[in-house]
Amino acid sequence: MKKLCFLFVFAALLTSCIFDSDDAGVSSWLSDHGLPDSYKVHVFDIENIKPSSVEFGKNVAPRLIDSMEFFLGKSAGVSYDMYMDVAFAADTTFIKSLKAADSTNTFMSFFWFWKLYNNKNFPKDSLPFKEDMNVQVSWKLEFSEKKKFLDSLSKISDSVWLASLSDWEADDSDEAVFEISMKKGDSTTFMYLPSKLTEQLSKMTYAAHLQLKLSAPKAEHLYCFFGNVSSSFAPRFNFYTVGDSVNYLKPSPPPYRAANVLVYDEDECETCLHGGSRDSVVISIPSEQILPAIQEFYEKYPLDNKGDGYDVRQTVVLAQLTMARDDAASSNATEFGLPIQVVVGSFVDSAGTEVRRMESYRLNKERILEDGHQNLIFHEGDSLSLQITGGLRELVNLEKDSLKIVVKMGYPFLQEKDSTYTDYIANGDTNYVFMNYFDHGRYDFSKSLENPMTLKLWMSSKRKEEN
Repeated sequence: MKKLCFLFVFAALLTSCIFDSDDAGVSSWLSDHGLPDSYKVHVFDIENIKPSSVEFGKNVAPRLIDSMEFFLGKSAGVSYDMYMDVAFAADTTFIKSLKAADSTNTFMSFFWFWKLYNNKNFPKDSLPFKEDMNVQVSWKLEFSEKKKFLDSLSKISDSVWLASLSDWEADDSDEAVFEISMKKGDSTTFMYLPSKLTEQLSKMTYAAHLQLKLSAPKAEHLYCFFGNVSSSFAPRFNFYTVGDSVNYLKPSPPPYRAANVLVYDEDECETCLHGGSRDSVVISIPSEQILPAIQEFYEKYPLDNKGDGYDVRQTVVLAQLTMARDDAASSNATEFGLPIQVVVGSFVDSAGTEVRRMESYRLNKERILEDGHQNLIFHEGDSLSLQITGGLRELVNLEKDSLKIVVKMGYPFLQEKDSTYTDYIANGDTNYVFMNYFDHGRYDFSKSLENPMTLKLWMSSKRKEEN
């Protein structure tokens, strides 16, 4: 028997009927799309949905540090390597002190990204961090006595430098121990670089170009530092001599840039997505699993009554794809231990070109209050529901061959049973719904994609016999 949900003029009844939330604004939505309130919304399920193709994408491209965070360490099967490009010139005073020095040393100073670690929503049981982390330090080193040397380096574009990191080969390398120690409120930590590198740098007579790579694939955590090279809190390379006094190198304004490169374990899960790493999975579902079911539901679809005065348009008001969820397969795979939002986009046509548009999210207040948001992983329940309204609407309207969507891991969710989807003011304080920093955890989607899925459709239409 067909399940019908009738539209009323009153928005509260309308939105409650379809979404159990006055926030959905369905009445306004229908009006904006030329659909009067006299249209009916038919609600029905299409079961046994199976993708025709699934393509996981791991994002291994080097990324320039043009935002605030900079990572070193490992989380859930992915390690983050640091690359730094440093060019500097030593003044005459320093060169003299270098030759007369009893000893020399080099170290990196890192500033903890305290915006994350001091965030009131950062898990309190995650601190303090304390670890002796073995770091593989690799480097390329070039000297020059020409004044135009530094100028020529500054002309190397960021894109060219990033491309060179894909097949980076070091001139030399050694291992260092990074004594990680951080408790709430700490701001700085230091790593002394290998003596072999210091010895090579001590041969400088004017200018040097140093490219550094730091890798810690066996670290216990993924550590977050300030990284923006224009910030006073960026990682810093330090070179000093010890003799009658301590002298630090004061570099002339150098080209200085940094990047993170992700390295996945060799036995990394092929069906896993990682938060913060921009991994994604593209899922294609053939239209023959969807359109015939709609046609069977309506008995005659699409309906063509041209010229009889009846509006026979139909449109998808909401579409929700529900799949199985198995958090156990991804246990202990998050840094923060919070539920994580799953976001989805649909590939749609735009002026003859296929583009990806992220899907909007409509609330089901009653369901959220009882079970929490349905697009979360690492929380109670055994299913994951993704709203794919835009993609389904185009599939139906254009009778496309397939529905293609992209799925990613989003932000950690702080209020899984709060029936809002944005921060808001409550009793004078901001109530945060999302943590505004990614968790670099991992989730295995194999069970979700191996098992049949269910598509739930809310379709608005007007038929001659329903006038």
